[in-house]
Amino acid sequence: MTRWRTTLVTLALAVACALPITGAQARPQAPPGPDVTVLSSKALGGLGSGSTIGPDGALYVTHSLGGKLLRIDPDTGAATVVGRGLPTQIPGFGVGGPMDVSFIGDVAYVLVSVAGADAGGPDDLMGIYRLRKNGAFSVFADLGTWSRNHPPSDPDWFVGQGVQYSMDVWRGGFLVTDAHLGRVIRVNRNGRISELVGFGSTDAVPLGLEVVGDRIFLTLAGPIPHLPITAKIREVRPDGTSKVVARWGAGYRGNRGLILDAEQDGGPMYGLLQGYWNLEPTPANEGFPAKHRTGEIVVVRADGTFRTVVRKLDQPTSMELVGDVAYVVTYTGTILRIEGF
Repeated sequence: MTRWRTTLVTLALAVACALPITGAQARPQAPPGPDVTVLSSKALGGLGSGSTIGPDGALYVTHSLGGKLLRIDPDTGAATVVGRGLPTQIPGFGVGGPMDVSFIGDVAYVLVSVAGADAGGPDDLMGIYRLRKNGAFSVFADLGTWSRNHPPSDPDWFVGQGVQYSMDVWRGGFLVTDAHLGRVIRVNRNGRISELVGFGSTDAVPLGLEVVGDRIFLTLAGPIPHLPITAKIREVRPDGTSKVVARWGAGYRGNRGLILDAEQDGGPMYGLLQGYWNLEPTPANEGFPAKHRTGEIVVVRADGTFRTVVRKLDQPTSMELVGDVAYVVTYTGTILRIEGF
């Protein structure tokens, strides 16, 4: 099939034990659900994609429609443009333009995808752009041209420049997922491009990345229709081999299969699922988001299975973790702050 184109309890008990029991025994209260607040609903102009936490602790997000990089205050949601002039998303395409952002030191790098002539738009360069001090961008790595000149061994593709989805820093350079060409690309500190690992067309659609030290974690959504059995997190070794480290358990009976991101910040691993992909499994529907309000955040349990901790997210695309706080960007351009999960 064609490929798809993250003490008080003790005090309360002590107080409760000290109080006399009068009347019927009180029923235990269910724990409160996660606190989901809208940090910003207008900064992204109605379309969201990638994000990262910058060296200053702020949230940085890509503005696909405007070809910009924004800094979002994590407390107030105030947005500031820190870079502009990137190729924008092709009108009506639904994916592409500035897709993701990462930092090396205090320098921001933005991944631009689905911007070349192969996608039917202007022949803009697809790849990694570096933000200069004057707020403009320069090309760091031309991924589109490299992808066209180095096609995957599997013949199941039709966009030669690929559909790069996410990016993370690794060994002084970058790792980039290509959801269409089914591989993870390595870009070293000098901009040299190579393939780290490739997947067969019926095996996996690589999407999200999380680098923890020197360890690489990769989310795999599987080919359309993105069934739950294909939603996995793999650990990728530096030699390109990999193993599954998280997935739905054998007893799972839900339909959340489109996993986009993984995040870890000193605790357990979390995954971000966009939700139930309910479209006809045809090439024309590749790249479209999952059903509204079916997105979830899951935690990876000790046995390597997912457990849902946040439900009913509306088409999330990326997630960042800072301690026990999650920042989630949605396809519809909303930025959420989530606590208590």
